[in-house]
Formats: sequence, structure tokens, C-alpha cells
Amino acid sequence: MGITKQYLRYVPWKNFNIVCHPDCNVVFVTLNGITDRYVAVGACENVIIWDLRLEKLVMTIEDEDMKNNTSKKISVVKLATTSESKHIAVGYSDGLVNTFNLATGELIGTFQGHRSAITALTYDTRGHMLASGSKDTEAVIWDVIAEKGLHRLSGHKGVVTGVQFINKHNVVVTSSKDTYIKFWDLTTGHCFKTLAGHITEVWTLSILRDDDFIVAGSNDAELRTWKISKMNDEESEVKMSELLTSDNLLDFASSIKCEKSGSLMREGPGRVVSSATDNTNHVVCVHGHGKLLELFIFSGDGEALERLHNRQRKFRKKASKRGETIEDTAFLNEKNPALQDVVRRLPSILTDYKIRSADLVVNQTHVKVVVSMANNTLAFYSLSLAVGREVKLIRKISLHGHRSNVRVLSFSSDNLAMFTGGSESIKMWSRKTLNCIRTVETSSAVQCLCVLPGDRHILAGLEDGKLLVIDIAAGDIIESISAHQKDLKSIYMLPDELGCVTGGGDSTVKLWQLELVTLPSSDQKVLSLLHLKTLELDENVQCARVSPDNKLLAVALLDNTVKIFFMDTFKHFIDLYGHTLPVNDMDISYDSSIIITASADKTIRIWGLDYGDCHRRLTTDSALTSIKFIPMTHQFFTTDKNGNIKHWDADVFERVLTLQGHRGECRNMSVSGNGYYVVSCGQDNVIRLYEKTEEPLVLEDEREEERAQEDDKELATGEETNVYGGPSVLALPTKKTISSEKAAELLLECLNVIKEYKDNLLESENKGVDKPTLPIIMTAFNVKTTDDYLLEIIKRIRSSELEEVLLLMPFSSVCYFMEAIIPLLSHMHHGIEPVVRSLVFLVQTLHKPISSVSDMIPILRQLNVLATMKTNEFRDLVGENFHSLMFINNSQEEEELVFNITQNVQKKRKRQKQKLLKSVIVNI
Repeated sequence: MGITKQYLRYVPWKNFNIVCHPDCNVVFVTLNGITDRYVAVGACENVIIWDLRLEKLVMTIEDEDMKNNTSKKISVVKLATTSESKHIAVGYSDGLVNTFNLATGELIGTFQGHRSAITALTYDTRGHMLASGSKDTEAVIWDVIAEKGLHRLSGHKGVVTGVQFINKHNVVVTSSKDTYIKFWDLTTGHCFKTLAGHITEVWTLSILRDDDFIVAGSNDAELRTWKISKMNDEESEVKMSELLTSDNLLDFASSIKCEKSGSLMREGPGRVVSSATDNTNHVVCVHGHGKLLELFIFSGDGEALERLHNRQRKFRKKASKRGETIEDTAFLNEKNPALQDVVRRLPSILTDYKIRSADLVVNQTHVKVVVSMANNTLAFYSLSLAVGREVKLIRKISLHGHRSNVRVLSFSSDNLAMFTGGSESIKMWSRKTLNCIRTVETSSAVQCLCVLPGDRHILAGLEDGKLLVIDIAAGDIIESISAHQKDLKSIYMLPDELGCVTGGGDSTVKLWQLELVTLPSSDQKVLSLLHLKTLELDENVQCARVSPDNKLLAVALLDNTVKIFFMDTFKHFIDLYGHTLPVNDMDISYDSSIIITASADKTIRIWGLDYGDCHRRLTTDSALTSIKFIPMTHQFFTTDKNGNIKHWDADVFERVLTLQGHRGECRNMSVSGNGYYVVSCGQDNVIRLYEKTEEPLVLEDEREEERAQEDDKELATGEETNVYGGPSVLALPTKKTISSEKAAELLLECLNVIKEYKDNLLESENKGVDKPTLPIIMTAFNVKTTDDYLLEIIKRIRSSELEEVLLLMPFSSVCYFMEAIIPLLSHMHHGIEPVVRSLVFLVQTLHKPISSVSDMIPILRQLNVLATMKTNEFRDLVGENFHSLMFINNSQEEEELVFNITQNVQKKRKRQKQKLLKSVIVNI
């Protein structure tokens, strides 16, 4: 059966209007060797990087899988960079962690180990390990190089709010809402110390000054500080003897000593929201829910001792002036600096709006701070490290987005510009570059927009009932007309382009005519509106539309009905009944034959305009917010409160396509005049632009793909991983995912194909016939032997999911898999690491059931010899390559050094020769 009707696919193109997302932190990143110029922020599912000097967007990092998957609506909630800023780690609201290359924006690794949103994310000093904390009360340590999980840290009873590495002690510190701070050994993954110094939740955690201090923020104004030091041998022996003789095992003998140093008092009210440290871990900034950002600097030992000596000197001087005897000799004999000697308060930063996150970098003389605020604005400050200097605002990025949620959108007639209205302004955007061209401030929220012919003026309806006439070129409001007593909800241009109709909350629809009037102060003529007619109604107007033939006026009212009037006389024609909740939006087709209505009762109704009969009632899964026809067709788009944008066909009454929507409610949408572009706005403060492609779309294939996406939402084998003959609960760092189930299916299929092919090969040898042909799937993978086929499948398994894939295999397949990898260990290849890793994990996890099978004992012995030998060979090969590269690098550095010295000597001789020549000429 051929395709009866062909559609073209609409795809997401770009997002804009977002400067910084309030749910994600801001971090400095290093690009082109510059550390204090570029910042990365979350923008829903993407990460964007801003140039603070040019106030320009320089890079967008996005995951292609999230862009193409319309059913997966997740957003970026946490960012972290390495000390060298080569990579950036991105934590998402579903517990996923991705790492990207900052230079190219390419995806490096994917780590799935959490069941809910990421709340904490940090790298170690070298950037080899990554720690993530989540709302599921657990933290996971990841090996970034090997792309695998190392430890799952389970012990907190509340949301993990902070994770930090103490690198010199090989320790990880976590904080949680359960009021505890826990210390974990990175070697074993066990908790060996717990700090219970807080009464309420611990919200922030920072490690300062070369891993010497821990600073934690809670619900009060105190920043509690602990001093970390390594326990010496004498103290360790005393601790151990006390532990052996005491019945109380709570005070465990640990390798580090943690002593309370005191508290830093904040000036801001309320709890701590977030904190950040600089790249040297000497300066920390904290803020609450308000506008105040406070900074503290932790000085070195030399400077702290000097302050202690100064305090002691002042104390002696005051005592001698008063003639008092010094009784407090303990303070004068003190040799260790107190917290007030170590910490110095820097000038605080007061912003214009509530702070959501901050980050800072420090050079020799200044601290540079970037602050993201709740009104979609980035502010860049600089302050000196010297005492008593003021804070300087360097830059503010606010032009590229609305301060609040966008409510209405509209295209220009040439489709080259877009207009958006928010609670405080109207902005004009270029469709090609997505840059903001004009901004016009308004007195109240914009409810509707209409672009006038010629694209030189726009009409805007406000919440206070005013109608604004705006000159686009000048960016000024020409006239403000009090059109309605209450909010103005709808503006629609007449088909003859000589006027417009407006509908408001005062139960009236008004007809206006465009005219040119002369300003009294000059002879210049400007555009204005002349009121012609008023239609009084019984209920508030939701929206008003005029048919393209200029004969009928449709008005949607708050009583769930749509009334149709004759345009010339305003006489009543017909009523459209059927909706159980008010109609939020409607549209009339280009041939004036049908009208479509979208209601809050989750239904779309298609009506005929000749008799007012309902052609079809279409049901959706959420309340609808807007509906628009594609010009010159009977196809239309709808938006709903689930954030979906759906493409429908009014001729066949079917849904064509569901586009990737917003996180939260999708408020409005507009279709370009040529039908090639769709733009939408929503609760997530992002404006999304979609474009029409030349890719044909078949409805049956689209439904099948949607069913596959629905099936992927649930795991076929359940959430829990059952281990055959092993422990009932296996705390792996990773979690079972759809991709791990698919990889397990691929591996099982590979083992079945190999087994079947070997059986056929053995049977053909016994019968003396020709060898069977290779299976088609092996040909598809471009391999010629079963060993290469198995190795190729193992390489295709994501490194972070290898353990989960192996646990999904049945025990019989595990035994055959261990037998099948013997040939892979017989010769050297680059895939030796995942093969040995699979073998070691299976033996560790399933040791009891494997050792109970008598046939597996010789296989295990053979694997033991081969794995040990090949691991040593591979280690020697890696070591040889590593030292060879180091030798080549050192040789190149020596050559460069010799070359530079030679060049400098030659330049010096040349200068001496020129100087000598000049002196000879002068003497002559």
C-alpha cells in the first residue's frame, strides 16, 4: 500500500532567551588558555558558554540523544570542571552524568548510577576521578579514564548536598540533609568518620587551603570550620589502645584528625544556599536566598602567624598602658594561629536581584566573581585582595533574555524576525542569528502581540488593558491607548490589513482602524488607532478571531462557548457548544471553512463554519494552551501544559508528530507565514525554534517509534539486579538501564550465533562437506572469525555498563562466555583490558556457583594463567610506550631549549656588534 498523504518532518533547531538557568550553577571554564573570561551555565538540556568580555555566546554543548528523544525531558542541574578545565562534567535531573570535551564539545563518557537528580558534582585535583551526589541519598565515585564506577557510598539518610575530595589523604567528604558530614576512604569505599556538629541540615561543603580546612554551611548564620591534619604515630597508637580496651566503638581510630576550629559568621539572613571556592582553594564565597554574596580568604601559615604575633603584641601594649598584670598567659604563649588569624573577610557583593549561584577565580592581586541571578542575568565583578578596596561591576549579561517568563510570540511577515513579550518587556530577535535586536520596556505584562503590515510597527496588549503602538526601528512606544478596562487578551489583524479587533476581560470586543495622525509638536505623521465599534458580551473574552474572507468574527468566552458574529453588522450567527472548560485559543483555516478550538478540558474540536457542526473531537493528555493553523493547509499545531508541541491534520483527524517540548507548561506558540518555522515558549523560560525539513514522515512509522520510546521507559528485567548464587544485594556504582539491557541482548545473541556456527562447523567436518558460510550478522560487523566477532561486541559495550551487562546474562551463558574468551587471551590485542575486566568481575561475583561446576575448574585454571600473562605483557607494553613518549618529549624540550639559547646568544652577539659599530663611528 502506497503513502496516501505525505508529511514533512519538523525538527528542533535552536533554543534561545536563556542567559542562565536558575536550577543550575555557574562555573568558570578555560578556553584558549584564558581562565577568567568564559563561564558555563545550564540551559535546560544544554550547556552554554558565555564570553564575559564580549557578552557573546561562544559555544553550546548538547547531547544528541537528548535532542532526538522527544519523550525524555531532563535538564542540566549541576556543572563541574577539572583543574585544567579541559573537560566539563554535566549532571542532569534524572541522575545521568555526562563528560564533554570543552575544546570540541564532544561527548566523552556517560555515567548512570543515580535514580534521581544530581545535587553535587566535583573532580579531584588531577581530573582522573569524579564524585557525584544525588537526591537518592547516595554518592558515587567514578573513574573518568576507565569510564567505570569505583564505589557507591551509601550511608546518608538524607539528600547529599556536597561532595569534596581531600586529595592528600585519599579521602572523600560528603554532606547531607541528615545533618552529618561523613569521611570515606577511597581505597575501600567505607565510611571511617562522621562529624555531627550540626543541628539542622548541612547545605554546603567546601575544602580550603590545601585540604587543611572544611567549611560547612547550615540553616543558621554560622559557617562551621574544622581543621584537618594527619594523625601522627603516637596519637594513632594511643587511639588504638583505647579502642581495644573500650566497649565504645563510635570513636574509630582514623588516619586523619579533624578538630573544630570555630565558626565564620555570615551577615546575610536565612540559610546558606550555595558556596564556591576558587581554583587555588584559598577564597570561598557563600550566599543565601537574598542579594548578598560574602567572601572569605584563608591565608597561608606565614601570614596567619604574623597576625597572631600582632594580636599578642597589641595585647601586651594595652596591658602595659593600663598598668595591669597579664593573667592570660596562655594566649601569649600560643604558637598555633586561631581561625581569626587564618581567615580574613573580603568586601561583600550586593547584587540587584536574588543570587542563585556564584563562582570565582583568583589571580595575584584580584578576585573575579561571576554571579547568576534568578532574573536570567549574569553579573561579573572584580575586587582587590588588598584591605579596604571596593567591589567593581565589570559586566552584566542581560540583553539576551527576558527577565521573566515569555508569554506571547509572533513572526514578522518576512519570517526574518520574531517578537516576544514577557512580564516586563517586548524583544525583537533575528531568526538567523537568534540575537536580540530591540528591547522595549512595558509598564505591565504583555498578553498579546500583533505585527502590523510592513513590519515597522507592532501592537501589544497589556495586562492593565492598555494597547501599545510600538515603532520597531526606534524601539519606542508611539502611543498608549486605554483600550479595555481590564486585561487585554487578544489582538487580531483584519484580513484587509486596515484595522484590528481586540478582546478583553471587560466582556467587550472592539474594532479599530489604522490611521496616520500628525503630532502637535511637529509635522511628522505617526501611526495611530481609531476606535470604530464595540461589541458588548455577557462573559469575559478569552480570544477573538476574524475569518480570512472578512465575513465572520469568532469570540471565545469564559462560559465554555464560542460565539460567531457577522463582521459587518456584529449580529449573532451561531454558537459552538461542547467544551466543558473555557476555550484558551482558536484559529480559522485559510479557506474560512473550518474553525479549530483548544480548551482546558484536554480536547480539540474541529467545527464547520457553514452550519457550526462539530466534525471531530480529538482528545489529548493535558490541558491545551494554544492552537495555530499552518498557513494554506488544514494542518495545525497545539501546545499543552505537559510541555508538548503536537502536529495534527484536520482532514484525516490524526496526530502527525510530537515535537520535543518544554520542561513544564508550554504557554504559547507561533507559526511563520511560510509554514517553515515554529517558535514556542514555556515555563522553563526557553524559547524553542523548530524548522521544517525535507524528510518525509509516515504516520505508521512514527507511531511505531513512539511505542518503542514508551517501551524504553520501563526496564524489561526490573529495577533490581538478581545475582545467581551470589549476594541478594550487590551495591554496584552503576544502575541498570535500557542501554545495558540492549547490550546484554547483543552479547547473548553473539554467544548463541557463535555456538550455533561452531556446532555447524563441527558437523560439516564430521560429514566431510564444505564449511558453512559465515552468519549474516558476522558479515554485517565486518568480521571473519568468531573470536573477532565476540571481541567486537565486548568493545561495543559501554565501559561504565560492563558490570551490569554481565550480571544480566544467565549462568549457562556466563560459563560459555568464560570458555569463549580463552582464544581472546591467547594473543595480544588492544581489547585485552575489557576482556580481563569481565573475567575478574565474573569470578569475584559468581565465585561460588562457578567453582561448584566441575567442568569449569580446568577452564578457570587456564584463564588464570592466560589472564596473568597477558596482563603483565600489556602492562609492560603500556609502560614501554609511556616511557618512550616521555623520552621523546624530553628530547624535544631539550632541543627547543638549545634552540632558544642559541637564538638568544646570536641576538646578544648581534646587539654587541651593532653597539661596537656605533661606538667606532662616533669615535671617527
